[in-house]
Amino acid sequence: GIVDKYGNAESNIAIIADQNEVWYVELYGGHQYAAVKMPNDKVAVFGNEFSLEYLSDYEDSITSADLTKLPEENGFAVKGRNGEINLFETYAGTKINNDTAHMRTWEGHRLLEPSKYSSDYDRNAMYPLAFTPDKKVSVQDVAHILRDRYEGTPYSPDEAGRNDTRAIGSDETLSAHIIQVFSNLPSEMSCVSWISCGPPVYGVFVPVSNDCVNVSEAYGANQPANDTGVFDTGHYPYYVSKGLCTQCMGPDNYNVYGKPVQAYWNESEGYMFSSMGEVLSKAAQIPDNNHRANYLTSYCNDVQTKAFNDAKEMLNEVISNQNANNASGRSMELKLDASQYQYVPDVPADAKGLFGFLVP
Repeated sequence: GIVDKYGNAESNIAIIADQNEVWYVELYGGHQYAAVKMPNDKVAVFGNEFSLEYLSDYEDSITSADLTKLPEENGFAVKGRNGEINLFETYAGTKINNDTAHMRTWEGHRLLEPSKYSSDYDRNAMYPLAFTPDKKVSVQDVAHILRDRYEGTPYSPDEAGRNDTRAIGSDETLSAHIIQVFSNLPSEMSCVSWISCGPPVYGVFVPVSNDCVNVSEAYGANQPANDTGVFDTGHYPYYVSKGLCTQCMGPDNYNVYGKPVQAYWNESEGYMFSSMGEVLSKAAQIPDNNHRANYLTSYCNDVQTKAFNDAKEMLNEVISNQNANNASGRSMELKLDASQYQYVPDVPADAKGLFGFLVP
């Protein structure tokens, strides 16, 4: 493999997935790595830190040839349960934990398994890589995690005024992605990337199927090099999301502006996630590959355009309210309609195949 031959310049974590399985990979630097196949009934949430302890906890694993030999011969191997090497303690350890990363790991566990993980963060706690959520995790749950700013805890920058924490949802995020893989669809249309261009805290996730032939004008636009530094909210989704973050973040703005913006996107995305499933079902019945790709492209581009236009209008409404010195303390009412994202387009007649019927 590449890492076996050339090595790795720094520590990294990677997720590799297809329609059948998901693998979690820790790259420790140099030529050392460990990969485990994730159990089907478990989830994982982690900050920028390692979490893998024992290989024996997993059904399948792949490791570098000297993963255990190197630390054993050089005196830094840490053995644990039944004399097995503890990879976390050997290659990382709690001493290198930092609150920025570790608190994000804790928050993911707290959100998905609240029955076990309380609102009390413990820097010295070992939060397991794979754990069982209290309920089945949806795409909307994942979007919520990527927006999370420790709401409902003493560590929230917006609710508790904690400026010393760095939440999962940050205005410094350039983009965020949710990769949804369907095991029951043809491989060429089995993946949907939900993309937030800009910080997702007050931005929106829009769909791009792996069968799409292009994206909408705004989402495909490249800002000219000579426009560097121009904060162009009229043409680029990133700047609109960034602008909404600037206007909505912080204790003074969260309740009045931030909550209504997030509520609208949550409702809109709920419709998108549901509608996308129906669109894929229709697309899977289109016999011609080109017609299918065009159908999916048209739908995704339409949603992207709607979302971008909504975001621009939303930003204008927020700024207008702030300029009017809205001191009532009441949440702003957005003049937008999330139900527009409920629609599922019909398959064009010329794409239906023989005698105008879809093929089941």
